Amino acid sequence: MKSIIAVVVLSLVALGAQDQSIGGAPFIAVQGKAKAEVAPDIFPLDITLSETSKDAARTQALIEGLAREVVDLAQAMGMADRDVTVSNLDVSPEYRYNERNDTEVFLGNTYQREIKFRFRSLADLQKMISSLPQTSQVRLNTRRFETSQAEELRRQLLMQAVEDARRTADIMASAVGKRIGTVHNISNQGFNMRYAAGDDYSQLDRVTVTGARAAPPPAVLREGSIQLDQNVYIIYTLID
Repeated sequence: MKSIIAVVVLSLVALGAQDQSIGGAPFIAVQGKAKAEVAPDIFPLDITLSETSKDAARTQALIEGLAREVVDLAQAMGMADRDVTVSNLDVSPEYRYNERNDTEVFLGNTYQREIKFRFRSLADLQKMISSLPQTSQVRLNTRRFETSQAEELRRQLLMQAVEDARRTADIMASAVGKRIGTVHNISNQGFNMRYAAGDDYSQLDRVTVTGARAAPPPAVLREGSIQLDQNVYIIYTLID
């Protein structure tokens, strides 16, 4: 409760300081917006290779063999080294709690490797998924599709949002017989990205598949588009 009260007090002090710094001069607060829609060109895929067993040599050889097979698939597809990340082998003990005698039963060690890919086309992502070994030790998970243009678009949208805010301020100031003066304050709420497919502006559904001996049905993936937007908030002073 004390923390909540402190936050409220600090907020009120900050607002009071802002009003005081303007010095009673008339001002106008406006919001500028800019949006863009681009096709994704990065398609991430995370693959986890994992097995729990008391047979250390067999299990480690199994996971290492699967890792080599998956990496060989990537090399055969011509993937660049920068788009492939292979974790170190992780070994951790696995236990199961036995309520009957209040003890932990050792199940063996879990041997695990993670391999992360960044495909440059949806077709390559789908090809990898369909080519993976069909075994229970393989688990895959797609992540949100991305765009390599994000940083450049961020700068462009920021400038467009500032211009949009200025145009809005000019219109509002002119409507009351004023002109905008200096910028008193400017801020933004960060750079937002969201995935859209057709008219559906929700995030892309993640596809998670656990390997099995029987081949799974083809994963349904949509390329869709990525919605990017930037918001800017500016306070201008008003002059005659």
